[in-house]
Amino acid sequence: MSTLFSRQRGKGKPIIFIHGFPLHQAIWDDFGEKFVEEHTVVSIDLPGFGKSQALRENFSLDDVADEVIAFVLAHKLPDSVIVGHSLGGYVALYVLEKRPDLFSKLILFHSTAYADTDERKASRNKVVDLVKKKGVIAFTSSFITPLFADPEHEDIERVRQVAATTSAETVIGYTRAMRDRREQLKTLISFKKPTLLLGGEKDAGISPESLKEQGKACQKAEIHILRNVAHMGMFESAGEAASRIKEFLEEN
Repeated sequence: MSTLFSRQRGKGKPIIFIHGFPLHQAIWDDFGEKFVEEHTVVSIDLPGFGKSQALRENFSLDDVADEVIAFVLAHKLPDSVIVGHSLGGYVALYVLEKRPDLFSKLILFHSTAYADTDERKASRNKVVDLVKKKGVIAFTSSFITPLFADPEHEDIERVRQVAATTSAETVIGYTRAMRDRREQLKTLISFKKPTLLLGGEKDAGISPESLKEQGKACQKAEIHILRNVAHMGMFESAGEAASRIKEFLEEN
């Protein structure tokens, strides 16, 4: 039985939205409304975020994926479209590695199948040290703004407030889990159903070139790069991002 908290609205073929780090399902509040006329929109809190129960200490993304699979089965959401933003995309790939049969399409939203580089792993370690010494607010106050191309974007404070609700234990646990995650390129390549890689032109962490490389390896991939967008397309370019996703959903 799943213990994940979720919000469900709309009616039709289900779309499961998985949030990024260190956020929770409320980041999909406005964006999800764009799909409710034709789809059942399901947004979940990953374990430890928002209102979902935390996992044991030293968990991995495999453990997180098991919780998502349990949720899909418990709520009878077969043949869903799975949308993963950043961390949510990492989790989605772990889910598909285990149960690709449960999903009809994959959307990686500012996410990647590649594992962390050594440089990125070192950066993760610094995050752990910072949160241990100074707490979550010290981290989130500086982490959120660079996710936006425009440092004055009106939604930065809103996202920062969501991030600030996350516990130090969860931030540390997921930072380590992301650092230690394995490459999922084989999962992306073996997924036989349509895949959309949706990225940002100005995303410092996941370049358009990287997404194009991964797209070439997929069996049924489409790639769309949002102009003048960094890592938060659901806020920075909500209209264009939603339109591209809708087009993708309508395709066979």
